Amino acid sequence: MSNLRFLFHYLSNFKFSYILGIIFIVLTNWIAVTIPGYLKLCIDLLSESSGDLRSNTDQLFEYLLMMFGLALSIIIVRTLSRVFFFNPGRAIEFQIKNDLFKKLTLLQKNFYEKNPTGTIISKIQNDINGVRMICGFGMMQVFNIMTALSFAPIKMWQLSAPLTLYTVLPIIVVFIIIRFSMHFVIRYTRARMLTLQKISSFIISSLSGIDVIKSYDINKLNIENFEETNKEMMNQSLKISFIRSFFMPLLQNLENILRVIILLVGGSMVINASLTIGELTAFIAYLALLTMPIMGLGWLTTIFQTGIIGVTSLLTILNQEIPETKIEPLPRAVRKQLFDQGLDIKNLSYTYPDQDEPALKNISFSILPNQTVGILGKIGSGKTTLINCLNRYLLIDNHQVFMGHHDLSDLSLVDVRSVIHTVSQDVFLFSDSIRNNILFGTKQAENLANPDLTDVILESALQEDIFRFQDGLDTMVGEKGIMLSGGQKQRISLARALMTPCDLLILDNVLSAVDHETERFLLEHIHKRRTARSLLIVSNRVQALEQANLILVLDEGRIVARGTHQSLIIQDGLYRETWELQQSE
Repeated sequence: MSNLRFLFHYLSNFKFSYILGIIFIVLTNWIAVTIPGYLKLCIDLLSESSGDLRSNTDQLFEYLLMMFGLALSIIIVRTLSRVFFFNPGRAIEFQIKNDLFKKLTLLQKNFYEKNPTGTIISKIQNDINGVRMICGFGMMQVFNIMTALSFAPIKMWQLSAPLTLYTVLPIIVVFIIIRFSMHFVIRYTRARMLTLQKISSFIISSLSGIDVIKSYDINKLNIENFEETNKEMMNQSLKISFIRSFFMPLLQNLENILRVIILLVGGSMVINASLTIGELTAFIAYLALLTMPIMGLGWLTTIFQTGIIGVTSLLTILNQEIPETKIEPLPRAVRKQLFDQGLDIKNLSYTYPDQDEPALKNISFSILPNQTVGILGKIGSGKTTLINCLNRYLLIDNHQVFMGHHDLSDLSLVDVRSVIHTVSQDVFLFSDSIRNNILFGTKQAENLANPDLTDVILESALQEDIFRFQDGLDTMVGEKGIMLSGGQKQRISLARALMTPCDLLILDNVLSAVDHETERFLLEHIHKRRTARSLLIVSNRVQALEQANLILVLDEGRIVARGTHQSLIIQDGLYRETWELQQSE
């Protein structure tokens, strides 16, 4: 989607409002250029009266009354024009934020690996403001300037063509200066917005890793890096301010410059009787109507340039391809039968886009209903990559993973995620209560006295922890669960999974932060509860895999061994070595 198509897409939703706004803008400027006409009549009437106003009092009162009525009318129509232009701007901002958030929830994991959170937040918060200004104030000023530059010059030309030419020529010179200056403003504005995104990302990263920064005593270096980036932004802002400091006073004093020219030229015309005092006065009034929108032209140009840069930035998100959106979800009845034959993996290979060596090499195995499969491997062996292929966090080629006769790549994410749930070792908790973190996304969320919740808390070994908290289940966990230990966060994440039935539950090192006894307790209840029809357990601890029907040993992206716990501990290899090492701990 191009910048113009983007803007037209949202602007077209408010055609009626913009049409009414344009009508009231036209009325505003028509009334504005009508008032000086009556001002001319008043002044000429006064000059023709030669000191005797009694004969023309009624006529003068009529002119003044018309001017007063027009002045009141212009207040009303100008207010209406602003309403019909500003309201769509706010509504479009609302729509864009919704579309952005929806898009962000659908994007693949690799997008977030390449785009820092701070950059994304900056785009949502800062770049949208520029778009809102374009759609509101910017659009209003465009039509205001167009109508003002149409009506005022016509009236001025009707009064005096030569005087109009003296007015237009300086305006053309000013336009050329502004055009030249804006070339640099655009460049520095774009650089400033990129630096602002960098600063937002830096702040979020620093606050998230503040404990690491302090523990390694690099706070001073971190501050220096921030100050350097912030100084870069300041320099860019100063350059923009310098350019604006040059042409903005020029625009703001344009009326004064032109007024001097008109008084010199127009005064001589009055002396020569080729122009009346009333006509000269009206001409000066028209000049104010002409220069007023021109003075706002500098701000308007800045708004549009900032907005267009913002649109370009937002499109880096909105233009992201999501192939899954083209796939229609299966009917609910079909979806319930997807896992009836289990999950079949056939020669699965995967290579990351920025790497040459495959992370997975010809992986083949099956996960049957009511079966537990375990995976063990060293760091970097491909365990996480395998999981992310199975739950579709990563895009895989066709004909590699199947649910019955359905190719996993041909299924929508809705279908896949309804069958496969994943609990990762990288636990994320919402800044909410323990209760809401466990019940998040479940139908039982509104039932505070849910019996399943009580059982799940017991089975997740959370009962003692919650009892120690003053507010119990209503204890706030803080941002990303900062108020809890690693083990507590993992058990809450596990409890959340146990509350939500699925066909295949993947546990990716979710018990790495708990002791052996707690791990044994949790695994026992996971197997007992059977929230999921099948389990895929990834762990570096052999103890967690002992009850599995099938255990796979991964090394350098390949399956180097498979079997049950009993068959693998009698074979030479990684599994036996790991088991013996952990037995001695």
